[in-house]
Amino acid sequence: MSKSGQAMPLEVRHVRDALKREFDPLISLADYEKRQPLERENAFNSRALSARAARMLTDCTSEEAAESVIDGRDDFGIDAVAFSASAPELWLIQAKWSDKGKAGFDTSAAHKLVHGLKKLDNRDFDQFNERFRRLADRVRSVLDVPTCKVVLVIAVMGEGHLSTETEAILVEAAEEFGGYTRSIEHRVLNQTDFHRAVREDLTPEPITLTATMTQGWHSRETPFQAYSGLVAADELAQWYADNGERLYDRNVRRSLGLTGVNQTLVESLIRDPQGFWYRHNGITVQCDKIEPHFFAKQKPSEPVKLVLENASVVNGAQTVSSAHRAFQQNEEAVGEAYVTVRIISVSGAPEGFAGEITEATNTQNHMERSDFIAIKPVQSLIREDFRLSLDKDYVFKRGEIEPSPAFGCSVREAATALACAHPDPALAVRVKGSADALWEDGPGGIYTRLFGRRPSAYQIWRSVLLMRRVRESLHEVRSTLTGRAGSIADSGALLVAHMVAQQVGSEGIDEPDSGWESSLEAVPARVGATLAQLIPLVNHLFGGGSYITSTFASEERSRKLVAAVLQALSDGTDAGDLAAYQQRDDSKPPRRPNTVTLLIDHDRIPSGTRLMYHPSATEEQAIGDWLNADPRRAYATWVNDRRKPLLWEADGSRYSPSGLVTHIWQQAQWREAWSAVQGPKQWGVLGEDGTLVDLAEQLWQQLLTESLPEEEQFESLQ
Repeated sequence: MSKSGQAMPLEVRHVRDALKREFDPLISLADYEKRQPLERENAFNSRALSARAARMLTDCTSEEAAESVIDGRDDFGIDAVAFSASAPELWLIQAKWSDKGKAGFDTSAAHKLVHGLKKLDNRDFDQFNERFRRLADRVRSVLDVPTCKVVLVIAVMGEGHLSTETEAILVEAAEEFGGYTRSIEHRVLNQTDFHRAVREDLTPEPITLTATMTQGWHSRETPFQAYSGLVAADELAQWYADNGERLYDRNVRRSLGLTGVNQTLVESLIRDPQGFWYRHNGITVQCDKIEPHFFAKQKPSEPVKLVLENASVVNGAQTVSSAHRAFQQNEEAVGEAYVTVRIISVSGAPEGFAGEITEATNTQNHMERSDFIAIKPVQSLIREDFRLSLDKDYVFKRGEIEPSPAFGCSVREAATALACAHPDPALAVRVKGSADALWEDGPGGIYTRLFGRRPSAYQIWRSVLLMRRVRESLHEVRSTLTGRAGSIADSGALLVAHMVAQQVGSEGIDEPDSGWESSLEAVPARVGATLAQLIPLVNHLFGGGSYITSTFASEERSRKLVAAVLQALSDGTDAGDLAAYQQRDDSKPPRRPNTVTLLIDHDRIPSGTRLMYHPSATEEQAIGDWLNADPRRAYATWVNDRRKPLLWEADGSRYSPSGLVTHIWQQAQWREAWSAVQGPKQWGVLGEDGTLVDLAEQLWQQLLTESLPEEEQFESLQ
């Protein structure tokens, strides 16, 4: 909330958060140490805004921009002084911050800024504060140049409109100061300019690719420029080597790692490179401009080198990535393979044309309905809002590495959480029936109902936090429930999340400073109370013999259940607690020991046995190249030691299973690695099926069976 109690506009919040991330450790507030927090915050925002203006105007570093800030006592209306790197230009910046986005620049502010300019023109440097005096020599060197240029910069968190009187003051100053070859002008940077700059910081530099087509290529100029022809696979491999996953920014998904299809592509490129073209559909590239360069004659019978500006592979991501993998294994073979490449310039194309091409061409690999949401603009805007508002990641393309839970979420998790939080319980029912229901578009479709009006990053993230907390609480309770009660907890999980979300409510959920997170503390109690009402109501409304799965798959029954449970909770109806549905301690089966301890105590794996690392698909994509660079990195030897049973072949040191996985991630410099590590699930005995966890579970079940009386052992085998 702003100081006035009104919600801070989204653009203002984005800029504020970006300024804090960039300048928090750099901007001095020593003169505000004894002021109130709101005063310090406003001073920081204003000073950081002037520093951001300096960086925008002179392309200096953040550190240099912070050094340009002189705001404080004896600044004479000048908040920052910046310099152009290659010309005698001086930028005098006055900044005005407003939490409501309504900052202005009046005649009084203009007079102060002009007064500061006159002080500089008179070389009254000793009257300025210490921050300015550090810059005095550079200011003098610029002003001493006969052709110098001074720009008075008005940086405001508002619309930036200047009144006629204010304009007149600045114009008069320009006439007085200017003359001969020196000049003065003024420039306004407003809220829109700052927000655009913040957004551009998140946008990577456009990719430029070169594609060399051999003889036999085709081209057309109308209605849109396009080329089609053969390109050597090693040139595609170089595209990926130079740009990585950025190649697919306009695609519906990233490359999917070393999937079965992609492994076949790699083997095909190496085994029969000359026959690769016959078995492959080709790839499609979109770009803003195609610039042809001919080696000889401008004829299709002659080779041509095409320079593609702001290019993206919109179909064929798996092919390009596979070419790169194959090239790393056998450069010579990949150099003999060719791929049909279709290049389309979308410059001047009607709105939506580029997206239509992307969707229509993505048919080679299996497509999921969720893949096509990647080309919808709303998802890119949400990702931008996540970064600017929360400094967290939001991924929506299949194949992108999902952030660890503390640092963001995927669109699938976000959509599920929003569906649970929606007032209509039917959404949660449909999602439970099929996760693909999340991507139903059009009137009445879940995707349209959730994202048709773009939810804010705060609403999405807090809904995700709520759903996670409900799931954690349900997991804790579910482990104690037996029989029908446990089945209700399992089948009704999303509906429980829906009912808890309705109890928490949405008030303040998209307001940054609302303190909404405090409502999460009551979630475990709400989950318990909701289940306590839900379990008997299922039997009361639909009978003790009703099918649990069918009940929670029915939108009509689920609506009745939700209404009844929420009404009972509202009325304070006593449903008792969950004790009646929980198993007694003496009925609990013995707990299985730690995986490594169990295997060692029963000599399940002989010392010296070779083990292999089994990375997940996400790990394979992130660190697969690093693992393949040295085959020893994927292998270890078993040592009968409870603490560190794995001897890693890559360095000869011993680790625990989880410790070695963590070490591998660190060595591979996987910065987005998960915080949770499950090492025993990622190592297995070479030549045997399953992981260490699977071996331990098999052993444990065998031990449990052997501990039964003979007649029960016999029955367990029937």
